[in-house]
Amino acid sequence: MTAESVESGERPDQSQLFIPVVCGSVRKNRRSYGACELIAQRVEAAGHRTELIDLRALALPMYDEEPESEIMPAVARLREIMGESDASIWQSPEYNHSFTSAVKNAIDYLDEELRRKPVAVAGLGSLSGGTRAVEQLKLVLIELHALPTRDSVAFTDARNMFDAEGKLQRPEWIGRIDLMVRELAWYARALKWGREHVEIPERR
Repeated sequence: MTAESVESGERPDQSQLFIPVVCGSVRKNRRSYGACELIAQRVEAAGHRTELIDLRALALPMYDEEPESEIMPAVARLREIMGESDASIWQSPEYNHSFTSAVKNAIDYLDEELRRKPVAVAGLGSLSGGTRAVEQLKLVLIELHALPTRDSVAFTDARNMFDAEGKLQRPEWIGRIDLMVRELAWYARALKWGREHVEIPERR
């Protein structure tokens, strides 16, 4: 932290943030996409910019540390978006008490793009709403020096989330998503200021 910033009482600005949303299901008959669209809409409603990253459409290669994979356009695009982001939201349905392999594969291609940035995680499932997947995914994100926030959204009873016309059947989720976004934005501004003004400790 510089002496000038302390003396001037400089604080994080309140400008628009870039918060992409990652859709972690690649199944044909997935229910996650509607949930991700809803999250992205609430990010925009809060005044921020977003981009919906559909891992199914992105079609990343399986992570293998091979140079040919590292230079593929899909990998470059993912890294570009996450490198530009101020924070991100990762959504995953729960498969066998954990998050999807598509999400893990995407994370393995990232490193400094998430470092010292906040992330929020949303789950989707039946009774649990994917909470086990959420908690496990937070542990993985910590390893990348990302900072998972406490507030998440658990989309329970996923089969009845929307009606046949696509109308949301659980309006109480709106408030939960909005809280998650507000908390994420607070951390995004604080950590962005920190990355710019506070010396990062060196590993010895």
